[in-house]
Amino acid sequence: MNIVITLCLSFAVFALIVWGLMHMRTPRFRMERKQFQRGLEDVITGQADDNEWRVLISYPMRHDPPLEQLRLECLQIEEDEYTGKPPYLFTEPGLQQLREVRERLLALPPQDETE
Repeated sequence: MNIVITLCLSFAVFALIVWGLMHMRTPRFRMERKQFQRGLEDVITGQADDNEWRVLISYPMRHDPPLEQLRLECLQIEEDEYTGKPPYLFTEPGLQQLREVRERLLALPPQDETE
């Protein structure tokens, strides 16, 4: 009798674990415009390190196509003007280009919150 009870409990625990794993969602990082703006401002003012820059440009922003376009522009600026030396990670022309990206970000219409 003990074997039957142990077997049933083991099966129930196993089934519960499998059910839980099937219904788990993978965590997703979603950067919003305010976070992107704050990161750009930190880079422009020399307060960001290489890690902050990597987080800023590494994640695709499929939820916000205009923001994704600005991210891609930042990647291009990085290819041309990145030095990686603190406090300013970019050359002066690169910082100017990032300022222009920031201005275009501020000029974007507000994002629809229902998305």
